[in-house]
Amino acid sequence: MNTGNNQPGFRDRTYKENEVDYMGQKQFVDVSGSLCVTHIGLEVLYILLGCFPMIIINIISILSYVVASGMAKKGKIQATIWIMITEVYLHVILASCFLGLNCGFHLWLFGSLTSIFIPFFMPNLSRKQKGQIAGISFVIICTFLILTILDDNGIMPTRYNVEPATARWLYYMNAILGFGSIMIYLGIYIAKMSAKSNELQIAADHDFLTGIYNRQRIQKILDAEVLRAQDVGDSNLIVAIVDIDFFKKINDNYGHIVGDEALKDLTQFFFQRLNEGLLFGRWGGEEFLLIAPENKNYDEFILMMEELRKQIEAHELICYGEHIRYTVSIGIAAYEKDMTVENLVNLADDRLYQAKETGRNKTVY
Repeated sequence: MNTGNNQPGFRDRTYKENEVDYMGQKQFVDVSGSLCVTHIGLEVLYILLGCFPMIIINIISILSYVVASGMAKKGKIQATIWIMITEVYLHVILASCFLGLNCGFHLWLFGSLTSIFIPFFMPNLSRKQKGQIAGISFVIICTFLILTILDDNGIMPTRYNVEPATARWLYYMNAILGFGSIMIYLGIYIAKMSAKSNELQIAADHDFLTGIYNRQRIQKILDAEVLRAQDVGDSNLIVAIVDIDFFKKINDNYGHIVGDEALKDLTQFFFQRLNEGLLFGRWGGEEFLLIAPENKNYDEFILMMEELRKQIEAHELICYGEHIRYTVSIGIAAYEKDMTVENLVNLADDRLYQAKETGRNKTVY
């Protein structure tokens, strides 16, 4: 039994896991697979160099990536990450010790540091996770400095001397691999963050239930339209507020789930006019704010709204075995000189109220 904050009578909320990985499962499978192929190539290299210790060590590296790939396919991402981090770190140290820094294997540490440190800036990262990243990053930096100091002072325990020309070629190859990995990781991270930013923006601008603009977004659009109307002076700006009649009865008689379906059903009539230039958003509850297409004058927009109202009246919603009919009331208002957003919306709202008070299922303008 848990102790501390998880006392009897309170739900255990430890199920709330933080999403901190910037790569998906498939990408981890691809990375582990590509590193496995890279080490197969290194195996050929070590054989040609006659470096027996690295031949054995690299076989272990290849097997570790086979295991890492299997772990990634099973969704065990944390285990995959630790295997890859450990393998690269140890391989760099051992290759540098046996072949020397002039071969450039220590440059892999730059790529390792980048791939490890990038998640530090992921949202919702726990303090423990940030501590682990900072600790590993510190170890990598210290390792790079220690290897450099040992090499500068001629005390690197190098046992296999590589020809200068071969060492130079290896240095270039490892530089490409090390810095290339940085470009790949940064590219993946930026793409992931860009996609996440777009998702958040869409979520911020749209109503969760109906998928159309929420009040905040449609309010911003209307604010901009009014500012433009004030600048132009004769802008053709018309709005309508559409409200479902007796919506409470729908909820009471059929349940809130059916009420939600009615709201979503209504928005489909708006979407049918999207190509005509109609803008719309959920204003609140069962109310929707519509902004007329620019090419519609006042009379034409009234006809559009009347057509909309009649279509809804003739429509039957079939939901969970229930056959439901509903109607809407509509209030329409046009922008006039020196009007504010509040003036315009209030005028449309007043006319909606008139429609409600005089029998509903009508358009007042």
